[in-house]
Amino acid sequence: MFKITERQYGIIMQQAMTAFPNEAGGILGGHGETILGVLPIGNKATEKTNQQFGLSTEDIERAYHFLVKHELEFLGVYHTHPRGAPYPSQQDLSYRQKYLFIIGLKDKNSPELYAWEVADSGQVKGVDIKIVSDVGATIVDIMTGKPKLAENIGGKELNRLTLQ
Repeated sequence: MFKITERQYGIIMQQAMTAFPNEAGGILGGHGETILGVLPIGNKATEKTNQQFGLSTEDIERAYHFLVKHELEFLGVYHTHPRGAPYPSQQDLSYRQKYLFIIGLKDKNSPELYAWEVADSGQVKGVDIKIVSDVGATIVDIMTGKPKLAENIGGKELNRLTLQ
């Protein structure tokens, strides 16, 4: 079962809604089945951007450095299906990734995030995703590598700071 924080899930969904009706996506990194990093990437598909999500060589290089810098394993590419179900297409399966993460936006008001494990034979099997609370998690600014104070503490603690 994959675990993703509320904040990470929010980043993915915000990107999906902003790009709609075009496809959107990015890279997920982590350890085992724990997602620890989300790297949104602009769609580089040259045509049919509402039916394809494309990455450039520069995107792949940037993703590699992101993963190395944060000591994360590559878990997979996530992308949207703006008008369809979150099930892998033949094109998705042709990329030969171990995991596929797909956001189905058939009903834009009720997006669905699914993870799929892809066997060497091309068979797919669903993998559960659990959205976990951010409380107690340290949010790190990827540009500076330093914690973001206001995002590391809960609402109660932040209110205590503003009341004094």
